[in-house]
Amino acid sequence: MYLHHLAGMVLLGIAVQSVSAGVPSPDNRGWMPVTWQAAATDQQTPGTREAPLPADWHALGPFGGDVDAVAASPTTSGLVLAGLAPTTGSGTLYRSTDGGDTWSEVASLSGLSVYDIEFASDGTAYIGTMDGVWKSVDDGQTWTAMNLGIGVNDQTYEIEIDPADMNTIWAGVADALGNQPENVLVSHDAGVTWTDKTPPMGSPMSCTGIAVAPTDSNRVVACFAGAFGGGQVWFSSDGGSTWVNRSAGLPGNPMFQVVDNGSRTLICGGQNFGSQLFGVYLSMNDGQTWTELSDASWVSKAVNDITVDPNDENIILAATDGKGIFRSTDGGTTWAFEVGGTTGLTVRSVKFSPGSSDTIYLGNGSTAVYRSTDGGTSFTQTSVGIGALNVVDIAANSLDTDELAIAFQGLNDGGVYTSTDGGVSWELASLPATRYNTVAFAPDGTLYAISDGPTTVAPEGLYRRNPDNTWTSIGPDQGNLFESELFALTFDPDDPDLIMTGGSDFGVAGNEATIWRSVDMGATWTKVYEATDDFEDVKDIVLTDTSMLAGYIDTGTEHSGGVLRSTDNGNNWTESSSGLLFGMQIVDLQVAGPVVYLADQNTSGGGLFVSSDDGLSWSQSGFTSPLKAVTVDPGDLANVFVLQRATPWVYSSVDSGATFTPYGTGLNAGFAETMVYARGGCDALLIASTTGSWGTSVHALPGDLDGDGDVDQSDLGILLASYLLNDGGDIDGDGDTDQSDLGILLSNYLMSC
Repeated sequence: MYLHHLAGMVLLGIAVQSVSAGVPSPDNRGWMPVTWQAAATDQQTPGTREAPLPADWHALGPFGGDVDAVAASPTTSGLVLAGLAPTTGSGTLYRSTDGGDTWSEVASLSGLSVYDIEFASDGTAYIGTMDGVWKSVDDGQTWTAMNLGIGVNDQTYEIEIDPADMNTIWAGVADALGNQPENVLVSHDAGVTWTDKTPPMGSPMSCTGIAVAPTDSNRVVACFAGAFGGGQVWFSSDGGSTWVNRSAGLPGNPMFQVVDNGSRTLICGGQNFGSQLFGVYLSMNDGQTWTELSDASWVSKAVNDITVDPNDENIILAATDGKGIFRSTDGGTTWAFEVGGTTGLTVRSVKFSPGSSDTIYLGNGSTAVYRSTDGGTSFTQTSVGIGALNVVDIAANSLDTDELAIAFQGLNDGGVYTSTDGGVSWELASLPATRYNTVAFAPDGTLYAISDGPTTVAPEGLYRRNPDNTWTSIGPDQGNLFESELFALTFDPDDPDLIMTGGSDFGVAGNEATIWRSVDMGATWTKVYEATDDFEDVKDIVLTDTSMLAGYIDTGTEHSGGVLRSTDNGNNWTESSSGLLFGMQIVDLQVAGPVVYLADQNTSGGGLFVSSDDGLSWSQSGFTSPLKAVTVDPGDLANVFVLQRATPWVYSSVDSGATFTPYGTGLNAGFAETMVYARGGCDALLIASTTGSWGTSVHALPGDLDGDGDVDQSDLGILLASYLLNDGGDIDGDGDTDQSDLGILLSNYLMSC
């Protein structure tokens, strides 16, 4: 008996060491993996699984967010500020004290979009925000609002500090859709009081860029962008008392930034939306004439920002939409495109570190901050801690649940990140920098993604990842414009050649809901359904044992969605909305054996509906608030999870949706978008949201023998005792309790959640 006990202690020591090595912990960025050791099989019999474990949500990443502005301090080494202004949700300010290696949020500004950051020569920081101008005198730790004196419409896009007088601050203010006529303001007392200096434009226009000559405080140049297009540039030689319109010779499109050294003026602008392109122009005579520097060779003429090397005015950097950084070393005569590994980036802000020609910071749409320490020869992402990426979809590979994919998007940019280690690390896919709204793994593990434009960057539609990690656009594409907006995507596990996708036509193609079918893996497509009403979108398509179901929303006058049904493998579709309420907006469908669940996002009521007759009729279940998604535990179909867009975000049910309890502890989802169930060694729920992706373990492997909710050393001790005393433990069914059984038990322990 003593030897048996000693052997047990030795085995226990080995097991504990192994477990200690395998237990997950946050990486140096704070992210947690979904799983850390995949199981080959799940040994529980479907229908006998335990109820979900207590919710324990962790941010999975990847890091990112829509950074509109980034700037380094001229006085405090390592201090960098990054302002976020996302297209969905609200912004904030992040602060780094190590040159951008790591970031932390300035909590007091959470929810406040930041469009510009400028440091005065003494280190005082100013930011232009959704709520006017704010000031910090302690390296960005605390902030004070500066009252512009123009009312509530004080959204500030631009801050410019007079190089010769750090107490003179200029502010460019948004036009508030024509409701704010004071668009250029100046303060001569460091932001305490402000004076209107708006040029006589005739009607309000957002001021997006201001430049003050380094040696002449009276020389001011301001550029403007219209709310729905158009732009202007104005010059003043008397500190804004009078202005001259110098827009002649420039494209009548939005202008975003201007740089002026007293004799040379550079201006940039343009946006992909509506092909309102601009590029970069140069004037050597106060804007009387302009020369375009962006010739026909430019791969993008949507330029968001421009800057000049503080030590060499021949070096100019232009920040473009979806094409990274362009660089000239000869004053703009010739240019290199997408330099330093910035291919595919939407760069919103580019700035040299004060006085440095080597250190450059980029503020990017979606991918947050990039940094160069070699003058732009190479850039690397330095976004650790910025967890504000707008993730709109998430998927797990059923063949390997450690392989994840997320789709993210901004206003006119986006992409796909993939992970092969459960979210510990992420890699940006080599896709065009368009918006992506859907990612999905086919049953064979092939990854697909749906691009939602803009088509000025790349065709919309479905993209497929190839074995060499390149991607191929496979349609359906109805023309050179944006004619197909797709959201739904599904595959037939019994027919690898069949792909179904759905959404709606767009623009010149109309605005009707559509469903597309391919029987040759996307080589060719047939539009098998086109609605007769406008402004409908198919949001999800699922396969049951005997039919296909498609849920759609209606954004038109009627504003009532429903369900379509096909019984001939997707060739023909008919309405199947019996029992649904008027005004429902169906965004998600989930098949659970003989039952189909439906998630409705309409704010007037609906919530979760269920069908027990293959989608022929529907009845309301036990959740009546607006939903974004529903998913079901494939090992126990009674366990149902729903996702809403408000705290606590997730609810769980153990009675097939009859009753629900909150399941969102630790989750900070912002605007939650969708939720999936990842089946593996440790089952997990995965959520896509405006604060990135999140995951929580749902079920542990068998082994909680003492009933404390964890598979831990106590349970392992019980298992080892059973093995050593030979009083149970025949796991593999061979009639003996031997090393094979112990191996299974230890494996379950090591893989427990």
